[in-house]
Amino acid sequence: MPFPKSHTAFRLTAVLLLPMLVLLIADRLIAPHYRLAVNESDSLPGTVFLVKTGVLPRCGPVMGEHVQIQMRRDARWYSGMRLLKVAKGCPGDRIRLEGRKVYVNDWFAGEALPMLEDGTPMAMVSAGVIPEGRYYLWASHPSSFDSRYAEFSLIADQQIIGTATRIF
Repeated sequence: MPFPKSHTAFRLTAVLLLPMLVLLIADRLIAPHYRLAVNESDSLPGTVFLVKTGVLPRCGPVMGEHVQIQMRRDARWYSGMRLLKVAKGCPGDRIRLEGRKVYVNDWFAGEALPMLEDGTPMAMVSAGVIPEGRYYLWASHPSSFDSRYAEFSLIADQQIIGTATRIF
């Protein structure tokens, strides 16, 4: 005996709504913890990254994770913007300067430019130990705006949105 018309309509509605319900639940469970980030600069290779929010970079031998950060609203450049960088220094690591060359724990982080193309002088990061709650962030492009410069600074852990994985 076939189902009554009302049962068929109910089954059809349930079949069509089930995938939407699954997507809605997944969105509520996963979306607060992950987001997509687009790298719009030449500072790092890669265009699209998956960011796991609320996670700080790991320190020690696994240093080198990509992170997404929120620049301070009072920053001279990139005010309030979200940027992608690589964590290369953690609390307790040592920053050493040789002229305009910057080293983090004897790893060469790059050479700081003395000024921008328009003649704006660029102050360097200070030598010393990275304080608790701060990170040295780096990008592979030689003229990237990163922790080599005092204007970028050592990034506070509150500015780190999360760790990022390159998708492509």
